[in-house]
Amino acid sequence: MASAKLMIPKRNAPYYVLTANVTVHGKRVRRYGRFDFDPTVLKTHRQRENAAIEAALVFERAEQQKADDEKDGKNTPFRDVARAYIDSKKSMLDPSVRLEGDYEQHKNKANTTAGKETMLRRICEISPTFAEMPISKVNKRECEKFLDLLGEADVRSVKGYAVLKPNAKQYKKLSCPQIAAQCSIQTKSVERVFRGERTTLKTAQEIAAALKCKPEKLFHIELDHRPIARKTIKEYAIFLRLVMQYAEREYGIDNDTQTLAVKGTRSRPVDCLHPEEVEALFKVLPRCSTLEQVIVMGLLNTGMRRGEVCGLQWDCVDLEKGSILINKQLQNIPGQPGKYRLISSKNGKGRSITVAPFIVSLLKKHKAQQSAERIRAGGAWENSGFVFTDELGRHVSPHNVYHSYKRIVASIGMPEARFHDLRHSYAVAAIHAGDDIKTVQGNLGHATSSFTLDVYGHVTEEMKKSSADHMEKFIEKVSGG
Repeated sequence: MASAKLMIPKRNAPYYVLTANVTVHGKRVRRYGRFDFDPTVLKTHRQRENAAIEAALVFERAEQQKADDEKDGKNTPFRDVARAYIDSKKSMLDPSVRLEGDYEQHKNKANTTAGKETMLRRICEISPTFAEMPISKVNKRECEKFLDLLGEADVRSVKGYAVLKPNAKQYKKLSCPQIAAQCSIQTKSVERVFRGERTTLKTAQEIAAALKCKPEKLFHIELDHRPIARKTIKEYAIFLRLVMQYAEREYGIDNDTQTLAVKGTRSRPVDCLHPEEVEALFKVLPRCSTLEQVIVMGLLNTGMRRGEVCGLQWDCVDLEKGSILINKQLQNIPGQPGKYRLISSKNGKGRSITVAPFIVSLLKKHKAQQSAERIRAGGAWENSGFVFTDELGRHVSPHNVYHSYKRIVASIGMPEARFHDLRHSYAVAAIHAGDDIKTVQGNLGHATSSFTLDVYGHVTEEMKKSSADHMEKFIEKVSGG
């Protein structure tokens, strides 16, 4: 039973000590509080006693509710619940899970935890108050406040670049292999930096530390400030929903976050190659290796992702029917630069693509050259089964494929283009050619056609406008206008 005891200090104002008897894990525990009163409002002793007893009862109920919440985990901070959710996804890759039939189905979801860890770290940096909030207090309104904060103009996604200064080589007291040995980067990356190529801030900092210099002394630092895109804010909203779903499942917390709205800047139209750039690319490709021709032309004509191209194996290629089964991709192992693993495709579902006859011819030519390389390599050849390999049969890495493409693009004087633009170029060309969205969605491997429409909606809008213009001209011609 709650109680209140009057305390009269010698120098301070009188107050009441509140005592609450709370049940914690089946045991009675006393908790104490304090009630300060205003003597000008509560003038008589009876008024003060009644107010103190009422305050003690309220205090006892609040403490009992707090103890119950602690027992159920409802006072666990959002940060800790989110961490537990991420760890639960990581556990899907434990060896014991391999015995279960749904291992492959959940494999990709578990592989995306690195992005979720980045989101959680960003949430803690942007809004420590939200990160420390008890999970029982997190609701749709609080999530919307955080998303608004994320989308504000002064909250930026900063990407840094560094370029070596012309006089920086005088401070290079170590060779490139020696510098790489002291860093978490490869020797080839160090060599590219000292050839004057642009690199990341992290790489610049590691190289400067190895040479015992400040980064500003060796590099020109460039910061690319860009606002948070709508797509990124949507990913944060989905992450918040998933964490709250986990909290509802594990702690029995009811919440209204499943109707959380997505706010932010509109996503910009996708970048793709212009017709004249494609024409210039076609002119220079015959001077490239067959491997480079097949990769670039294959991406431009199938819309495959870079990881899917590098992970393509011969048992998924039917040269007689001219079809390719895409069900795997090559992915970098987090925390292990230069190390890759073969996993299932992005949405976990395979798809079959019919390729053009000239792509089939290039693949046949490439396979013949690969067979010749296997004979030359002899016992050193690794029979990996990959379509695209080096001179010893090992798979080509997505990193090397990207730099080959950069070299090809630079040779024809094109501005620097992303490798993913080849995929966008295929999608835009297919839509302009009259392919329906469902077909394009299937070839690209998107989960839904609505996502394809969301990404390439500007193309369909241009087609609608073009169709309206053609109709207007037709009507004018028929009517004699």
